[in-house]
Amino acid sequence: MFKRAWQGMRGFVEKNWKAICVLLILVLFVLIAQRIGLDKKVIVVTVLFFGYVTQLFAILVALIAAIPIIGPPIASIISLPFFFIVNAIAYIVTFFSLRKGHAKDVLSSRVLVTTLLVGIIIGYALGKLM
Repeated sequence: MFKRAWQGMRGFVEKNWKAICVLLILVLFVLIAQRIGLDKKVIVVTVLFFGYVTQLFAILVALIAAIPIIGPPIASIISLPFFFIVNAIAYIVTFFSLRKGHAKDVLSSRVLVTTLLVGIIIGYALGKLM
């Protein structure tokens, strides 16, 4: 059982090695950019652009789905409820932030959340089309 699962993972990695490298590079970019204090908007735009170009979000879900037995349920759990959870958390934070008087911060955080969700949807849809 494990031999067949390992061969499936190995085939997936061989097929998508470029996307996995891009994922690792983006993770390193985000960590280094946060460490040196790069503007968050630049980080978000860069990650969304490379995620869009390389179909990284769809491949990331496929990588999770390639894990034997537990992967497919996790991938289906991540896909749709992820959007609901992120949006719900953003609304809750918005509610409490507005009550405390942080209206300017609320606007920027809502723009970032919306950009993230739209970028993931576009990347996933284009990844399925191509």
